[in-house]
Formats: sequence, structure tokens, C-alpha cells
Amino acid sequence: MTGENSETRTRNIRFSAAGVYIQGVKTALASRMAYRGDFIMSMLIMMIVEFGGPVITLIIYNNGASFPGWNQYEVLLLQGIFLLSRGIAFPFFMGIVWNTIGRVREGTFDLLLIKPRSILLMTVVTGFDSEDLGKLIGGILVFRYALKNLPVQPASHWVSFLILFVFSLILMFAFALFMAGLGIVWVGNYRIYDIFMSVIDFGLYPKSIFTKTFQSILTYIIPVSLLASYPASALLGDLDQSVFMALLSSVVFLLLGFMFYFKMVRNYTSAGG
Repeated sequence: MTGENSETRTRNIRFSAAGVYIQGVKTALASRMAYRGDFIMSMLIMMIVEFGGPVITLIIYNNGASFPGWNQYEVLLLQGIFLLSRGIAFPFFMGIVWNTIGRVREGTFDLLLIKPRSILLMTVVTGFDSEDLGKLIGGILVFRYALKNLPVQPASHWVSFLILFVFSLILMFAFALFMAGLGIVWVGNYRIYDIFMSVIDFGLYPKSIFTKTFQSILTYIIPVSLLASYPASALLGDLDQSVFMALLSSVVFLLLGFMFYFKMVRNYTSAGG
């Protein structure tokens, strides 16, 4: 009887949403590891590319310039957080964008629609991108480098940081939903990624360098500042009250993202006919 209960629990875990996702990750990694040399090189390239922003920051500060209100290592901390957020988002769920665009173009999106699982879950599961783990490694390295050159922060700052960092991932997921929805109606156009990268790159720098009007846009309308500027400020103990509006904006952004994505799925007419 105990054996049967254990087997039932194992089966339930295997077929839960988390279990399905874990199986998808394992399958993607196993497939990619068939060509280990290419996999490792791709990860290294992804990691090196992530150092572009921090290198520019070092050049700026070494030439006597600076970002208002931020020293060199504080900016590197902000950029490390930004890269961490992107390093988690891109491999683990941002793949729904290119996955959706590719499947709609090839006519295989229908295969996910007939699965006995949420279309969103299946798109995330089959969109895991192991090469983008290089982005995560790059983010971790920059983040650790910055922390080593800054004063040790109290636990309360870390708690605030972790909460805001979760919201930065929520915002990234909201972006993914909008782009995936656009990929359903804007067939085969990978320029969606270019538009997205142009928008979120504003989060790579302190919001204090922008005009007041643009800061409001990056806080209340498209809360890109939540990707790194606010989490970094929280960790450094310099958070202002506008963060609450940014959090509210990110939640609204997520809800609108879900509504938009599922509306586009309902409007999907398949490649047949």
C-alpha cells in the first residue's frame, strides 16, 4: 500500500506543471549536450556579450566621467542585477517568444494547442534555451564583482532587494507574453526581439541619468526601472517611494500581458486551409 502511494505521488509530481517543466528542461539539455563543444562555446559567447555594458561603465569612470549619484561599483551592481534578471528570464521562460514565432510560421503551433496542458505552459516548456545560461553566468560574475567592492549590506536591504528582484522577473515575463502574443499575429517577424531589447536596455543604467519625464515613463508606464535600478537602490539602502507605483505598474503590465496573449491565442486561425 505504501509503495502504491509513493508511486502515485511520483506520478503526480511528474505530471504537475513543475514536473512537466523539469522534464522539458532535462530534454532540452540532453539534446544540446549531444554537441558539447558547440554548447560550451555558445554559452561562452553569450557570457562575453553580457560584459559589454559593464566594460563601457568601466571606461566611462576610468576617464573621469560618472553617472549622477552612483559610484563605479554601484553602477556595476545595478548592471549585474540587470544581467541576472535577463540571465534567468532568457533561458527559463523568454523562449516562448521565438518558440511561438517559429511554430506559427512553420504551422506546428497547432500541435501545442491539442496537448492536454495549458498552451502557455507547453510553449514555455518547449522554449527552454540552454545556451542562454551563459547570460546568467555573466550576470553572476558581474554581480559578485560589484558586491566585493561595496560595503556589506544588512539583511533588511537583502530582503527588499529579493522582493524587487522577483518583480523584475514578473516584468520580464509580462514582456514575454506581449511579444509572444505579437508573434501569433505578426507571423515570422523576429524584429519583435529587437524592439524588446531596445526598450529594456534603458534598464541597464541608473534612472537618474534620464529626464524627469522619461523617468516617469520608465517607472509608471513601462516600469523598466524595476529591472535593475530599484532592486539596486533597495540593496544599497537608497529606495524612494516611487517604487510602490512601479510595483503596481508591473502587476498591471502582467495582467494586461496575460489578457493580450490569450486573446491572440483565441484569434489564432492555424496555418491550414
